[in-house]
Amino acid sequence: MKNLSVIVVLILLLTGCSPKMLYPRLDWIIPWYVDDYITLDHHQTNDVNSRLSFQLDWHCRTQLSQYAEFLRLIQQDVNIGDQPLTVERLRYYNLELARYWNNLILRIGPDIVDILASTSDQQIAELFENLEKNNRDKEKKYVELPPEKIVQNRQYRMQKRLRYWFSSLTESQKQAVAEWSQGLEPIAADWIAHRRLVQKKARLLLDDRLRSADFESEFLEFITNTQNLRSINYQQKIDINTDKTLNLLANLSNTLTDQQKTHFLNRLQKLVADLDHLSCDPTLKANRTKMIPAS
Repeated sequence: MKNLSVIVVLILLLTGCSPKMLYPRLDWIIPWYVDDYITLDHHQTNDVNSRLSFQLDWHCRTQLSQYAEFLRLIQQDVNIGDQPLTVERLRYYNLELARYWNNLILRIGPDIVDILASTSDQQIAELFENLEKNNRDKEKKYVELPPEKIVQNRQYRMQKRLRYWFSSLTESQKQAVAEWSQGLEPIAADWIAHRRLVQKKARLLLDDRLRSADFESEFLEFITNTQNLRSINYQQKIDINTDKTLNLLANLSNTLTDQQKTHFLNRLQKLVADLDHLSCDPTLKANRTKMIPAS
């Protein structure tokens, strides 16, 4: 996710929903919410819930206001009518989103380590069985289809996301999305292979969790730097597809009709307002009504 531009990331993260619907269920998207993969005992459940509550409070107090300011910056950029939104500017947005993601992982990393360190061998086995089931589901959905169906599905998903942000697309915009979908490097199989490699490394570390005096530091280093396990070929494909996606979005943003631009700015404005409302940052109280009007 973090390899795409801000528009795609926002779409994937929020899936068209208001943060008012998403944020109370943030535990569904935090990577260390292990209840979907491991059957926890009563003590572990209480521990996870306590840690989750603490991290949600931190996220609400310190992160949501940053996200809101980030979106205000995008509003300002889009509102400059005579200045095109460049690939370089989208790349900056992408780097900022990567920074937010890294901050989250660094923050919750020690909790991930502590929770997994408390698990039994049976729970670890259950975890990796469920992860492999998830891998297989993703293979069926993204890898094992005929190539033309994969391209078609990718094109459909992108058009659906863009329609949420820009309303109806013009024919030339639809054609640009079709060409983008056709031109991407096939990467799904590499993605699944990388997932399995990461999971294999995690399994080796976890199997030694009770014997290694360095388990906590080693596992924390591992989960904050899983990108280091990417193959050169996989990383090259990521870079190529990121560049192609940024170019698509830059081109689309500079072909927006007045109606599409207004629709996009209104979506952003609503999102900023929701983030401001949800934020627990006391310094935001004086800025609750701060808005950038759509042109």
